[in-house]
Amino acid sequence: MKCELRIMSGARAGHREVFDKAYIALGRHPLSDLRFDADRDLDVSARHAALLLANERFLVRDLGSRNGTFLNGGRVTADQALASGDRLRFGVNGPEVEFRLVSAGVEQVVAAVRAPAAAAPSPAPPPPATAAAAGKGRPAPASPASPRAPAPAPSATSVLRAQVSVQAARYRALLIVLGIIVVGAVAVVVWQGRTARQQVATIGTALDSLSRELRALRRAQTAADSEAAALRAQLRTERDPAQLAALRARYTAVQQQRRDIAAAQTVDYTAVNRANAPAVAMVYVQFPDGSVFTGTGFSVSARGVLLTNRHVVLDSGGARPTRIAVQFAGSAAVLRARLARVAPDVDLAVLQITDSGTFPVILGLRPDSARPDSVGDPIALLGFPLGLDMPMGGTAAQPVVQPTLVPGTIGKVLPDSLLQLDAYSGTGASGSPILDRRGRVIGVEFGGLSESGGRIVLGLPISRATALLSRATTSTEE
Repeated sequence: MKCELRIMSGARAGHREVFDKAYIALGRHPLSDLRFDADRDLDVSARHAALLLANERFLVRDLGSRNGTFLNGGRVTADQALASGDRLRFGVNGPEVEFRLVSAGVEQVVAAVRAPAAAAPSPAPPPPATAAAAGKGRPAPASPASPRAPAPAPSATSVLRAQVSVQAARYRALLIVLGIIVVGAVAVVVWQGRTARQQVATIGTALDSLSRELRALRRAQTAADSEAAALRAQLRTERDPAQLAALRARYTAVQQQRRDIAAAQTVDYTAVNRANAPAVAMVYVQFPDGSVFTGTGFSVSARGVLLTNRHVVLDSGGARPTRIAVQFAGSAAVLRARLARVAPDVDLAVLQITDSGTFPVILGLRPDSARPDSVGDPIALLGFPLGLDMPMGGTAAQPVVQPTLVPGTIGKVLPDSLLQLDAYSGTGASGSPILDRRGRVIGVEFGGLSESGGRIVLGLPISRATALLSRATTSTEE
């Protein structure tokens, strides 16, 4: 059963695709089957929606998009059946697509009157799995089937004439629509600019928060200095042994606080990023239904052992992926990987790159003998919040991923079970390393509190991963 998708508005207006598959991915992600313009269709999420074939009917499903999917004006909150002629809109002000069922005769006409490739370029098909050995593997759904060429039969000619007449009327209407689009082009540019500014503002909010934290640190240091001076004066005059012991204990604690505050103000985040960014990778995961998601992982071995979250590589039902690939920061190469081991009790998993090579490695894991984490300690997150929705290098078809470094502080510590961080994060950052002031990994991000707007982030101490990594290096696959 086949369908045709016609893009009616947006950067790729006029483009049409015929699909003969059970899962059709829609979005700005370069692996989408129907791909929108990554630079101009900013209302569309990277993995926005999908069409599924079930019981001889196509259904539309929203994939948790940022701006929503709309069917004939109504928001899609659950799988909804599609009828020929239905209109789908991706975001309230995003591009609109018309859905059409395709019969054999009509498909021949579509193939005959399709715009030439120069006018409406089709997305390049993803490389085959075997190409990954050269660093080009990509966990993508199968490429759309190409329309069959029209059979040279008299019946096809008569159908073609009738359809060409219909198309001519549609093209006249399209010219009118194009005139309206030209008049509204300025408004579209303003809207797109505002959407881009909103994305930048999200990170700007985190940086503003950091500035406030640094000002608070300076105020805290002034207060600690004053308290230390007062305690020194009391120690010189106090004669009661019990009071003297209490004053000395308090003075020791204040001195440690002063050292922590001073260290927090002198963290070299540039050096932390430079030492670790090359070993941070975007993780692409494809599940049996054809859906593709991304997360973050980081390399702990030059042989290609990576640490990430369990929920990045297993779906909500515990199903394993059909394909995994990783792409290191600053590189356009997409490498094949496999699931080496999954932790049974915590949200951690280990991946193994199966392509040959020597790979970048994180600066180091903080040893268990180091000073334990304390509330107020500075940290940095290094990963891919919002995934490919964030600006990247390269091209839309072949992005060069660049991680985002977000500074923050430790807000709460539950030994051996949880780190609560005051930082910024978002979908796609799961599996990011949590780095201390020296650039060593002290934990792995696994989520956050949605009601905090991404400002309260949760992580697992790196000690929870030590045994898992040890077993993974001697295991083939769980």
